[in-house]
Amino acid sequence: MVSFGRKSAVAEATPEELEVAPAAPVEVSTTNGLGVFPRANLIPDQIAAEAKVRTAKVVLGVAAGACVLLVGGLYLMATNQVNGAQDQLDAAHAQSALLASQAAKYADVPRVRADLASAQAQQAAALAGEVRWSTVLKNLGLTIPPGVSLVSLNGTVAADASSAATPGAGGSTSVLGNPGIGSLQYVGEAQDDAHVASFLESVSKNTGVIDPFATQSTASSSQGSTGPAFVNFTATATINSKALSHRYDAKGN
Repeated sequence: MVSFGRKSAVAEATPEELEVAPAAPVEVSTTNGLGVFPRANLIPDQIAAEAKVRTAKVVLGVAAGACVLLVGGLYLMATNQVNGAQDQLDAAHAQSALLASQAAKYADVPRVRADLASAQAQQAAALAGEVRWSTVLKNLGLTIPPGVSLVSLNGTVAADASSAATPGAGGSTSVLGNPGIGSLQYVGEAQDDAHVASFLESVSKNTGVIDPFATQSTASSSQGSTGPAFVNFTATATINSKALSHRYDAKGN
């Protein structure tokens, strides 16, 4: 028995009354094997709420600033794009004005081209039936056989030789019925009839000359009855479209 009391009184307590309630267990967390003391939150709820409000305000302010920066950046980008498009439009307008001023310099070009085309058409119509007589004479000089000489040569071509070459178009016709655009008349001398025949054969080899034939052949003598005999002859041939030069044909013909 244990006695408690003051000077004037003494109280007695039984052993059952002296039993102490067991202590509540205390959880102790360890970190890396070391004990950590428990922490107590001594901040009042009102102050904690105010801190949360301030934090929320800061977050909202930062978000609002970010939005402002984003909108500003987008605005600057749009402004730059608009300015670039305007610059391109101004450049296009300047180029268009320059081209318009240059086009005014060439306003007469369509008229000049039309006049040129008309002149070319008239030239083609007038010279479509051109025969290059120099070529005809050159070919004749290269093919005429020895023992034959020409006294004269006369050539004629239809006025519209380009269309006269078509059968039934009013052009000339050879002795064999072939269409032509003109004719050649030969007057010459030959040693004999065989040389006349050789001459006619050589004429038929010339391009553009067809169906030659002798129209007259007369024996004669250069020095009366005692001189060497020779033959005076006349011949004709037909000129066909192959003799045309085609130098002035219109394009596409």
